[in-house]
Amino acid sequence: MTTQMFNRRTVLGGTAALGAAGMLVACGKKSSSTEEKQVLGADSDIKNLYNINEKDPKTLKQGGELNLSIGGLGPDYNVRSTNGNSSYVLDVIAPVHAASVWITNFAGEYVLDKNFCLDFSETEENGKQILTYTMNPKANFNDGTPIDVDAFEATWQIQKSSDGDYKIAAVGFYDRVESVEAVGGDKRKVKVTMAEPAYPSTDLFTYFLHPKMKDPELFNNGFNNNLHDELGAGPFKVGKLDTSAKVLTLVPNEKWWGNKPRLDKIVFREMDPAASRAALKNGEIDALATSSSSTYMEINGTKGTETRKGQHLYAGGLNINPKRVEDQKVRKAIFVGTNRAALANIWFKGLPYEEKVPGSMILLPFSKNYRDNFPTAADNDRIKAAQKILEDAGYTKSGDYYQKDGKNAKATITIFGDTPASNAQAQTFVQNMKEIGIESGIDNQPLSAFSTVVASKSYDIAVSGYGVSQDPTAATKYFYSREDQDGVGTAEIDEMIKKMLLEKDNDKRAQLCNDIEKKHMEDVSTLGSVQNGPDFVVCKQKLANYGAFLFASTVWENVGWEE
Repeated sequence: MTTQMFNRRTVLGGTAALGAAGMLVACGKKSSSTEEKQVLGADSDIKNLYNINEKDPKTLKQGGELNLSIGGLGPDYNVRSTNGNSSYVLDVIAPVHAASVWITNFAGEYVLDKNFCLDFSETEENGKQILTYTMNPKANFNDGTPIDVDAFEATWQIQKSSDGDYKIAAVGFYDRVESVEAVGGDKRKVKVTMAEPAYPSTDLFTYFLHPKMKDPELFNNGFNNNLHDELGAGPFKVGKLDTSAKVLTLVPNEKWWGNKPRLDKIVFREMDPAASRAALKNGEIDALATSSSSTYMEINGTKGTETRKGQHLYAGGLNINPKRVEDQKVRKAIFVGTNRAALANIWFKGLPYEEKVPGSMILLPFSKNYRDNFPTAADNDRIKAAQKILEDAGYTKSGDYYQKDGKNAKATITIFGDTPASNAQAQTFVQNMKEIGIESGIDNQPLSAFSTVVASKSYDIAVSGYGVSQDPTAATKYFYSREDQDGVGTAEIDEMIKKMLLEKDNDKRAQLCNDIEKKHMEDVSTLGSVQNGPDFVVCKQKLANYGAFLFASTVWENVGWEE
């Protein structure tokens, strides 16, 4: 199984989290020069959690190309829409649609991207939060449209409501904006007044939408098999998109005002995992991320490569669709009864890595505010505890399975791709469910179908998860509010979220996030953490400024080849 990642940070953090949000970027380990196993904890040295062969780009040769595989190309390349919201899409558009106020460093701290924004301040006027941005006068979209107050206004208007004409992936904090206006007639200086506070404010305006995207038809349907690079801004543009061969070629953007890219070409080819492994070994692609033991053992040590190790910014494993598995008691029984350690051990077997089963979707174990919020059996007997949940909900055992109203408690597990680890995990899960008394089966989908299956919610349980950032605020709102989850949740949790969003202190707000997550996992039970995992990226040895990024943004103009 390749760890499948929904792209939460695309929705909420945009290009400020490029390094954190790769769907097929594998899981996370404390790096070292040895193959020693290491369990990550709060005392982990962050320098050991990433490796990109960092070099001064001025020392790299000018030219060359980077060939990469991708699990799926499109078809919708609007990463802010429900159909385009996947990390596959973000990975390929990142060098093209890079307009953002922020980039992030390895520690997950937000830093102004001076290519776009020269200055930012956060103040208070008449009791209201005021955000002021001074944009770079050189910053324009590729069609010549300035990235100014009109881009701010379009980004806000499009994303402020999930009930509008736009099929947005998530609202984020945009519904809290009261007004957007130019300061003193200067359209490059933008004042944003908040009707309600947004903490952290860095989760706003991290991915700019072109004013033309205010056309709902363009936003919802216009990016099918079209990256619309004229509406983007970044170091690269589209050279060619071959929808038949499933190949996207990016070339330097002559309209880019920032540092000149070192590469002459970036090529993304849609490949399934087996084809990607073969392509790396044959020298057809230059890097491949993995977290599965079978893939790791096959490609680690490939001639001319090195394995760069880091922490995967991933949490997940059990993503239960409440529209299909409607009974919350069944969902909670699955949570409590699943042998998560067994599933994780299958995945990590053969890898120089181990971890304690994580208990959070919003923070990683090495983060100082991490807390285990997952519901577990009080008596440590998960099967009996899960059965009691079902029985208390009115289910009775009939043969192998529990029934209610003549229907079996049932949930099929969907996996993407076909690897020994993914199949073993799925088979173990099905057997695990039978032990509890829940009927289950396996729906094996091709890796390229991930975005389609997810967007249409055509699954009961998906073996998938989300990217994780250093601040849990936006994730907590997105995962657990009824507003962002199609009405799934509770009024009590929504009230907890409202109070959490008003807390200015980062640490106190993080603890409120933990309280919300614990409550949601107990009472709603849709997102279950099974694993985080290591980030192993096998790269050609001379490839620089690319690999296991941790929280850092990918600065695509810096990626290149050593002489």
